Amino acid sequence: MRPEQKRKITQRRRWRIRKKLHGTAARPRMAVRFTERNIYVQFINDDEGSTLASASTRHKAQTGRETLAANKAGAEVLGQAAGEAAKAAGISKVIFDRCGARYVQDGKIDIFAHAATRAGLDFGLDLDKKKKSELKKSAEEEKAKKPKKEKKEKKAKKAETPEQAEVTEPTAETEKAAPVEEAAPAETTK
Repeated sequence: MRPEQKRKITQRRRWRIRKKLHGTAARPRMAVRFTERNIYVQFINDDEGSTLASASTRHKAQTGRETLAANKAGAEVLGQAAGEAAKAAGISKVIFDRCGARYVQDGKIDIFAHAATRAGLDFGLDLDKKKKSELKKSAEEEKAKKPKKEKKEKKAKKAETPEQAEVTEPTAETEKAAPVEEAAPAETTK
C-alpha cells in the first residue's frame, strides 16, 4: 500500500474517532500519539481548547528518556507516567483518544491503556456492564439453542399422544384386512 493511501486511511480513522469524543474539564480527552520514534500524551479540555497535563518520551522529567522508544516497553513506561501526570493535575477520569492508531490486542495502544488504568486513570469502562453484556449474550445463545430442542421434544410428544397410539394399535378390523407376517426363523450363531 502506498504511503499516501496509508496516511489518508489513518486520517479518516482519526476523524471518525474524534467525531464521537469530546473532552471536558471534569473528564478531559487523553490523546495518545505514537510516532515512529516517540510517544506523546495530552490531557485536553475541548470546551476551552486547553491542555491540562502532558507526558511524552521526550519530556525532561521522564527518567530514562534516552532509551525510551515508541514500542511496547516504552508504552508501558509512558502509560504509568501519564497516569502520574494526570493525578498530579487532579485528573482521575478521562476519555481515551487513540488518535487514529489501530487498536490491536496486546499491541502498543492496549499496553499503554492498561498501564494508565493501573496508574489510577478511569476510562469510564464499567466492567460490571461488560460482564452483564457477556452474560446476556450467553443467555441469548442458550435461548436460541433451546427452541430447537423444544421443537424436537414436541414432535416426539405428538408421536406419543393417545390419539396416534390408538390409531397404530391393531384392531380386529385391521388384522383381517392386513395379513399377519410370520416371524422369520432366528439365525443361530456359532
